Amino acid sequence: MRTLGSLLTALVLLSVSALAQGSGVIIGQVSDAISKENLNGLNVLLAGRTKMVTTRGDGSFIIGNVPPGQHVVKIWGLGWLPQERTVDVVGSDTVRVAIVLDPTNRNMGEIMVYAASRRGEKLTDAPAAIDIVTPMALEQAAAHGQTAKALEHFAGVDVAQSGSNDFNVNARGFNSSINRRMLVLIDGRDPSTPLINLIEWNSMQTVMEDLASIEVVHGPGSALYGPNAYNGVINMRTFSPREVLGTRVTVSAGEWETYRASIRHAGAMGDFSYKLAIGGNYSYNYSLVPRNLDPTKPNNGLEYPGPSYDVTDTTRGYSRILSDAHRHPFAVGGTLRLDYDLSPTSKVLAEGGFSASGDEMYVNQTGRLVVQRVEKPFARLAYQSENFNVQGLWQRRVTPLKQVVYNAVAASPEESTIMGVDAQYNNTIADANLHYIVGVNAEYQDIYSPARVDTIAYYTKTGAPVLEGVGLTDPQQLYGRFLGGYTQLEWKPTNVVTVVGALRVDASNLFDLQLSPKLGVVLEPMKGQSFRLTYNRSFLRPSYAELYRYSPAGAPANLSAIPGIVDSVTSQLVGRPVQANLPLTANTAQWNLGNVQLDPETAQSFEFGYKGSFDAKLFVGFNVYFNRRADFISAPLGGITPDVYAPVRSNTGDAETDRIADSVMFAEVRKVRAGGVPVDPNRLAYYKGLASLVIAPTNIAIVNEIGTEISAAYFLTNELSVNANYAYLDTKVVDNDVPAAKILPNTSRHRINGGISYLNAGNYDAGIEIRYVEGFKWIAGLFEGFVPSYAVVNLNAGYYITADLRASVNVFNLLDRQHYEVFGGTILRRQVTGTISYTF
Repeated sequence: MRTLGSLLTALVLLSVSALAQGSGVIIGQVSDAISKENLNGLNVLLAGRTKMVTTRGDGSFIIGNVPPGQHVVKIWGLGWLPQERTVDVVGSDTVRVAIVLDPTNRNMGEIMVYAASRRGEKLTDAPAAIDIVTPMALEQAAAHGQTAKALEHFAGVDVAQSGSNDFNVNARGFNSSINRRMLVLIDGRDPSTPLINLIEWNSMQTVMEDLASIEVVHGPGSALYGPNAYNGVINMRTFSPREVLGTRVTVSAGEWETYRASIRHAGAMGDFSYKLAIGGNYSYNYSLVPRNLDPTKPNNGLEYPGPSYDVTDTTRGYSRILSDAHRHPFAVGGTLRLDYDLSPTSKVLAEGGFSASGDEMYVNQTGRLVVQRVEKPFARLAYQSENFNVQGLWQRRVTPLKQVVYNAVAASPEESTIMGVDAQYNNTIADANLHYIVGVNAEYQDIYSPARVDTIAYYTKTGAPVLEGVGLTDPQQLYGRFLGGYTQLEWKPTNVVTVVGALRVDASNLFDLQLSPKLGVVLEPMKGQSFRLTYNRSFLRPSYAELYRYSPAGAPANLSAIPGIVDSVTSQLVGRPVQANLPLTANTAQWNLGNVQLDPETAQSFEFGYKGSFDAKLFVGFNVYFNRRADFISAPLGGITPDVYAPVRSNTGDAETDRIADSVMFAEVRKVRAGGVPVDPNRLAYYKGLASLVIAPTNIAIVNEIGTEISAAYFLTNELSVNANYAYLDTKVVDNDVPAAKILPNTSRHRINGGISYLNAGNYDAGIEIRYVEGFKWIAGLFEGFVPSYAVVNLNAGYYITADLRASVNVFNLLDRQHYEVFGGTILRRQVTGTISYTF
């Protein structure tokens, strides 16, 4: 066989030489730096060429028709650190090169990361706690197709799932049913919904198979990224066209009617290259069930006690019934990217994308909301070079069908447009060992949530129309203007010490001027051993909904009898006729409103971290941090915003009599029920001149938080490894202006991950992982309860049938442990999916 291979190589070489008189030939051999085995199926590209070759079964490759001169050969592949080799070709000579590649799983510290400093640096040099999802790990994750799930085994990262595609990803505590404390970026673009900053993981225009890497920065990042990089940053990068020349097709199928497919094609012509990636998915949200009040069923019709009920009005005869269509989420999307290389180190690119998704049920702070259909186009234009980068962005979010609230007769539409520009310059002063970055970004947001009233049905017992309030904000048209500038200095006085300092200034019409400083010291006393000490400040701006919300908070309350009772009882108590002048009616509206006086949440963080490797077998990471969080934005409550919504109180003309009358009013209001729920008298406030029942948020507290993240991986052999990590979190409320507003981290105090994996890059791989989360209390808006402890075992395996054809399988929740990860979320069961990928 070896003789036959040598003969074929010689024949190819003779053919190439005959066709390329006066040109040289490069013959290469690629092998594993550790095992010395030859590597097949790796990508090889001669810089300036538009067509790749791949290494053959014996690890060899041949590049013919190479003109004389100096050339760069690039080699890369899943599971291996990329390498570039400079080769000198003289005349028509044949040049032979031997190249050894290091596997990424054994050399994580050498991987280049970007998110921690907004520039490329080795993982061990990064001045932050950072985790990486490598291309090989993304290849394995393609079996389940959920981008968020690829992050769930990192220490201290919470990936809480509800339903098929609803995920809340957070780090270091204070998760929520609509989490926006982690900034998510795809090629520098924030894909969150502008109105409430929700990340709709199923509506991404980018297909998962087009992701080159994901970096997760733990801890505050506002010094470089500005608003909402509060608990960290998730930075995703897609492949450039030249990295993936050719075509890749992926098809998946699994339990619960799960189907996914994607195709990506990339090509090049001279300095021009292009890439088209499209995909779609469809599934059955098996765990989504109605939540109508039914005393004949366990938990009165709920999967477990505690979540809010869907609208159930037995008195008048109407219920919000879960539609079967809303149990079949779908998504289609794609991107087209065009690159033009201006030089070997600079290019311009244009990219556009579109996604349409829908029938996705989300848990939010007031109940459940189904997004029936959302369309999200975007476009970006960028110039990239070694020192200067600038990007312009346009994107929209449109809901052609209204988003339906299930626990209230309410709905909301959205039409949002974002335009922005981001520019950055970086350079090095070599004599001073100083690297610096300066950047500026500006963004304009136009948010429109039109208001109206729809007749959606008729009460079966009264014949009256069921009126649904549509709209979410007042005013309906909102504008956000954001301007930020930042600089970072990185000084390396010795080979051991690196000092990093950064400062960012952010201004907006939605919040006061914010300063976000950062200071860090990184010590690397020897190769593979680094220590860091950092300080950061970050902030989280109020969302448009928190500032300007205008939506029903329940059925109107009949309070018409209250004024007469208060006047009568108070008169008897004081011994004279009294009129409290209470403007309460038979149709007192209940409102969930915003608070325009909200300040941003802030956090100051101190952190010590360590990364180390020992004998290329043991890899250890350790982080301990202290956060002081202030100006928490509370859940909507009654009576906590008197400066914004004046409370409804008695007006008898005498302060002492007013106090007595108010106590009577409170007692009587508590006896009233609206929509089957007792009325809270603390909610009585004036809105637009009318007495209403109002809930709204406010800034409430200071909280101290301490946490630890420990991770380790050990290689038993070159291919077989074990890994484990542990995260601890504890919080203490130092000051709370509103004791009625409970403050919980919505995160388990103890979280443990462990696993065993086998990786023979380019041949086969398998892994089994267990994820344990200790039970914890949860509060988010109307949802308050307990998430019981759960342990989930996940399995994955993949096999390369050929160098181009891969089959893989993923089993989520192998033991079928029924559990929920968000209070108010759905019950999760086992799900098996299989995937076939073909690259040509």
